[in-house]
Amino acid sequence: MNNHYALINKLKAKPGKRGEVIKLLLESGMSFQDNTSCIFFLVFEDAKDPNVIWVEDLWTSREDHATALARPELKPFIAKAITLLEGMPEQIEINLMGGKGL
Repeated sequence: MNNHYALINKLKAKPGKRGEVIKLLLESGMSFQDNTSCIFFLVFEDAKDPNVIWVEDLWTSREDHATALARPELKPFIAKAITLLEGMPEQIEINLMGGKGL
């Protein structure tokens, strides 16, 4: 199973901006719908912190993930989202070991 590229991302939105960031993430994530390299891209609200967003990604490879994020149509979404965050997202690389849903 470790031949995949998996990430958990923690984003902290500026107060009152979480909904706007989530909207940008979901809109930009639509470009992954037909991308067979993207196994899943999930966006979550933190249940306790009203400013935190979690994003989980699973890709066929690190290279496919990098290629998808480098697409020109994503640049405006990324630029706008960065202005709505407190600092840069925390990105944690994880190793998929198995489980339900694959």
